[in-house]
Amino acid sequence: MGNKESINEGNVNIPIQSSSFVDEEHNVCIQSSSSSAGTSMYSTHDQKGKHLPKFIADNFSSLDEVTAALREAGLESSNVILGIDFTKSNEWSGKFSFNRKSLHAIGGDPNPYEKAISIIGRTLSPFDDDNLIPCFGFGDVTTRDKYVFSFYPDHRPCNGFEEVLARYKEIIPYIKLSGPTSFAPVIDAAIDIVKESRGQYHVLVIIADGQVTRPPDLPPGRLSHQEQATVNSIVAASYYPLSIVLVGVGDGPWDAMKKFDDNIPQRAFDNFQFVDFTKIMSEGKLMSKKEAAFALAALMEIPFQYRATQQLELNNYQETNLRDKPLPPPHEVIAHDNSVRLVENSTSSSSVDRNVPVTPTASTEQTCPICLTNPKNMAFGCGHLTCTECGPTLSTCPLCRRPITTRVRLYT
Repeated sequence: MGNKESINEGNVNIPIQSSSFVDEEHNVCIQSSSSSAGTSMYSTHDQKGKHLPKFIADNFSSLDEVTAALREAGLESSNVILGIDFTKSNEWSGKFSFNRKSLHAIGGDPNPYEKAISIIGRTLSPFDDDNLIPCFGFGDVTTRDKYVFSFYPDHRPCNGFEEVLARYKEIIPYIKLSGPTSFAPVIDAAIDIVKESRGQYHVLVIIADGQVTRPPDLPPGRLSHQEQATVNSIVAASYYPLSIVLVGVGDGPWDAMKKFDDNIPQRAFDNFQFVDFTKIMSEGKLMSKKEAAFALAALMEIPFQYRATQQLELNNYQETNLRDKPLPPPHEVIAHDNSVRLVENSTSSSSVDRNVPVTPTASTEQTCPICLTNPKNMAFGCGHLTCTECGPTLSTCPLCRRPITTRVRLYT
């Protein structure tokens, strides 16, 4: 992805499919009644047939104005799903747009992911009835281009965008970036969420630093494995009440994603929108105006897509035919969670009655604070101990947070 993981090569010709679509993987068979559901809801079309909603202005000064315009345009409710890109190219895709820092750098000014999450959250939160947001990561060493992982081990959603941001900042130090890039796994996970909700309308927001992986030696007109999988998933998603918004952060390039936006095969409705976050936020305007412009660019088609989904006819809808659950977070994240929980438990226990001394048993003193199972048999340079299974997976001490430079195995 970005400058090294994906290279655009000429025009990408995507094979056209008929309006009768059978999704064998998701066990859905839908016959669309026309070439594009909801066409009459749009005021104009461009030369490629893409719907252009002309009756939302583009001169807003605040996010509140954008939210009001979305509501006036017909958006009644939406449930948000979030996908975050953890591919390796995030380390260099901020060379020009983020002062040569990793796009996932935490501390100081908010990074582009934090900014995009915050703006989308403030705009869409008023439409989310339960405020529960399933969050997924993809492209790290555990998922690569095949799977997604949930932000929490029990797969629970985040409660509001404040928790989304807090959890993102909590897990990012423990994520190992990798690749290649495919948006198919996160789109498929979103489809399953729509199935489980019995067809409630959802908006999948994917924030990524580059386009789908494409080998440099692939001939023009042919799709890479990751591109084909992404196209197939976008087409499949159009037969469900699900909109997809891809937010591009970092230096790009984004030419292939713009082609995806315009040239994906015939779908039940135009369900995919790409937005260049970096370009909008680099304009010489007041920050409030730039935030409003980004929110509008990302979400202006949502009311019309929402109405289009009301015309979808789902036949053979089966909630039971779902994919396997997403992966849990990486082991390092779970280890961090366990260490935090251990500290919180010990703190709460000691605060019950500070006059009663708490004497650890011999067994608890010798148990690894990460897995809470194995004996302590590895020491770090700071003096704290874990087991030999958990210790090698950590980069910082779970107790004092010092970087681990020395590991010594203990023998009894």
